[in-house]
Amino acid sequence: MKSICISHKEDVDGIVSAALLQAGLKVRHLFLVDYPNLLNSLDYVISMCSKDRTFTRVFICDVGLNMKNQFLFLEKLNLLVSNNIKVIYIDHHYLEPAIKDKITKMGITLIHDIDECTSVQIYYLLRNRMDKVYSFFASAGALTDYMEDRPRARRLVNKFDRTFLMLESCYLSYMISASQKNIDFLKSISKDISKGIMPHELKHGCNLVRQFSQKVSDAISLIEKQSIHLANISYFEHELELSSSMIVNFVLGLSGKKVGIAFKMKSNINSYILSIRGSKECQVHLGKLVNNLSMDFGGSGGGHEKACGAVIPIENISAFLEKLDELIC
Repeated sequence: MKSICISHKEDVDGIVSAALLQAGLKVRHLFLVDYPNLLNSLDYVISMCSKDRTFTRVFICDVGLNMKNQFLFLEKLNLLVSNNIKVIYIDHHYLEPAIKDKITKMGITLIHDIDECTSVQIYYLLRNRMDKVYSFFASAGALTDYMEDRPRARRLVNKFDRTFLMLESCYLSYMISASQKNIDFLKSISKDISKGIMPHELKHGCNLVRQFSQKVSDAISLIEKQSIHLANISYFEHELELSSSMIVNFVLGLSGKKVGIAFKMKSNINSYILSIRGSKECQVHLGKLVNNLSMDFGGSGGGHEKACGAVIPIENISAFLEKLDELIC
């Protein structure tokens, strides 16, 4: 049985999810994607499966949907199902109940729990097929997704020395963040993890982490000086060689506001790509709020309760930020 895995390329949870499927189910064909490229990658996979009938199974991991792409996503999954491809969708981002119902009625296997990160869900699904060392990597996925306090994740995390787990998790996270333009290298990271190789043993990792750490250090003072503060949110527009998902944590922490936002222009789509993080004081589910609000401003978005993202057209960014500030409580 030949299988394909489509997984999120931008964080530990996505890379580890793909690694666990390689380790537990011998999945060999891997596509690593960001959210904007999900549908294009699905088109390519559909074409692959049509040309080569020996492909019989497709896993889709750690890629959340939003109101703008969810119906196109379902259409493409239906094409796979209609060609007798077994589709397994494993995720932890918020899904509307109606979309979950449509997915299951199409005959797709949906493994979905907003309370546990994707790699933890996959580990528990396949733990009888793999060595217990892989629970370490699932723990790293939970830790870097800020979900280590969830029931299943906590049981895994508590098995390990926390300092060592944090060190290895951060090391892996920085390697992944530093390599976003090098898909082949990201695939090699996932493949090495599938063999049980620890992050500190990964080739070229030390230099990548050192260089990336310096970029982060240089950015901190700039973020503090140039962030703009509203009543409930702080935001920072940047052109740094760092991901917004990395920068936003500093925006949130340095501002003391309920919500931090970092965004960067993507000229080919005439829009800003936003990463949004909420503090413990934020009482709204940001993923749900942003999913709905972004549509009102011609964009798309969604994600977790305290961490989500959005794509907003350039001309609407100011109005979007002001309205979001009003709705935060």
